[in-house]
Amino acid sequence: MRRGQDAASSMATAFTLIELVAVIAILGVLALAVGGPMLSTLTELRARTAAGRIASDLRYAQRTAIASGLRTWVQFDAGADEYHLYIEDADQPGKANRQPLALAHDAPTNTVELNTGALQHVRLTVVNIDGTDEVEFDSFGSPYHAGGLPLAQIASVQVTTGATVRLHPVSGFVERE
Repeated sequence: MRRGQDAASSMATAFTLIELVAVIAILGVLALAVGGPMLSTLTELRARTAAGRIASDLRYAQRTAIASGLRTWVQFDAGADEYHLYIEDADQPGKANRQPLALAHDAPTNTVELNTGALQHVRLTVVNIDGTDEVEFDSFGSPYHAGGLPLAQIASVQVTTGATVRLHPVSGFVERE
């Protein structure tokens, strides 16, 4: 009789295969419910980070122009999801002879690539600098478009999820939204 009681009590404490599968299925559904929104939050965070990086690099180019007395340029390539920084050659002034402007945190390159590494899935979606894809700063920090004329309207660079950097005419004030 004791043997029968032990068998019955051990059956009562064990889980059936059906119960285990049901618990795993419920945990899977919960993981999807929580994980899906987390992935979009990660993309938004990366986009805001990229917008902050663009704003920082625009300010860097502007301040370099002021400090050096040489013109600087930031050229965006939305098709390749990257942008480049340049500085005027002091010995051969002008846009045609400009040199790469190395970034202090990425030296020795002047190219910033989006959609790679920490900025994976972040793309340049809109670049509008008075209808061009390039901004120039003079030695006073004033912004010009690729044609060499002062900005007539607020320039904007937008990345995935709508994170936007705006560059104001005359002052060159850079803001991130």
